[in-house]
Amino acid sequence: MGGLAALIFLFNTAQLTREKTKLVNTADAVAYSAGVMHARALNFDAYTNRALMANEVMIAQAVSLASWSAHVVEHSQNVPPLACYTWYSVPVALALVDYIPLCYLLSLPGAAVTAASVDAAVQVAAQSTVALSEVAKTILKTAQLNMAADFIPARKSVMRQVADANYKDDGVVLVDTIPITDNFVLFDGKPFINAYSGVDRQRFKDAVVNAANLDGFVKQRSWTSANFFPCILGNKAAFRRRGGTELIDFDEWKAMDTASLHQWTWHFHGIFRPPSCDETEMPLGYGTQAAAQGSPDDSSASYANSRSDNPNASALASSADWGYSGLPTFYDISTAALGYSPRPAPGLKFAIRLTRAKEQTRTSDGTSTVKPSGRLALIDGKPAAGVLAAVATSEVFFQRPVGRSDGKTELASLFNPYWQAHLVSTSAADMAIAMTLGGPR
Repeated sequence: MGGLAALIFLFNTAQLTREKTKLVNTADAVAYSAGVMHARALNFDAYTNRALMANEVMIAQAVSLASWSAHVVEHSQNVPPLACYTWYSVPVALALVDYIPLCYLLSLPGAAVTAASVDAAVQVAAQSTVALSEVAKTILKTAQLNMAADFIPARKSVMRQVADANYKDDGVVLVDTIPITDNFVLFDGKPFINAYSGVDRQRFKDAVVNAANLDGFVKQRSWTSANFFPCILGNKAAFRRRGGTELIDFDEWKAMDTASLHQWTWHFHGIFRPPSCDETEMPLGYGTQAAAQGSPDDSSASYANSRSDNPNASALASSADWGYSGLPTFYDISTAALGYSPRPAPGLKFAIRLTRAKEQTRTSDGTSTVKPSGRLALIDGKPAAGVLAAVATSEVFFQRPVGRSDGKTELASLFNPYWQAHLVSTSAADMAIAMTLGGPR
């Protein structure tokens, strides 16, 4: 009897150890799978945010090109009085060295016709680019919305699938429907991911403008050709080419381009007034283009005139909206996560509990065919609340795979896909909660 009792005790101990090990491993697999899903969701939003930014940059480039092309047309029509094709041209006489080749090219026979033909093609191409970018933005925004709507049910399904795969042909294991800790759903009182719209799009605007300005043609396409002669000689002059594109508020890209010739004349005003150096301006080229949300109006022309070196010029390019929808609503981590302390990044934790009823275990009080009775039944497992339970915790964190070239620390956001997942120790608070939950939920 003693030997039989010892044998049954060893059998139950081995089976309970096996059940515990398998349940803990399965809990780790389930928690880690959920953590990987969290990291992928954050990285998905980061990739789509970057794609949305790329389309905004493309729109800025299209508007810039349309405005520049329109200004070239007028410039080519206004250069004949400068006689640029002769040795006695105005730019040569004024020693505007940098402007001479450009003036000559625009004065060639057929240059104005060619410029107008090219401009017509550019306008169509630019408008088509904006339309295609808007289609791409719609697809990306829809993908983000679908991910946000389907994520929690999909996460629950994956957790269930992982648990079932680990217990295939070995009974049933239950994953609690309500996680012990779920920072993805609740981080300092709010969801970890938040949608930002309206005036809250400032972070997205800043990122888009910085990205667009990496293209010098968008930021500032300006240069000057000047002779630097003193005004008193009577031949001081400069050719000024000005241009740039800006994002106005959150829903309008505006571009403006001008070209003008400036000359200064020394004037004497008698013995009682000091002499003056007076400037005269000859407008040569002007163009503007806007991609704005809503109906077209005169705002683009008034804006361009306010910045132009040629305040009397008329707008040549259209101020049509081109179907532009403005900066999109975007997803980023919540304000609580953005203000997380200590820096550099918040840890998104997720703790779950798995339970396995004693009737499912391969012990003497479970599915085993060995069923001791009487006094030998004292060695049954008798787990609390009639279940075996295991708790596991995963954490998603933000970390660049390599350091920044400027040596600075990059803070967590949904503009870069550097979110990763790993398992961490379960906190004492979560363990205490798990112990109070009792049987399956």
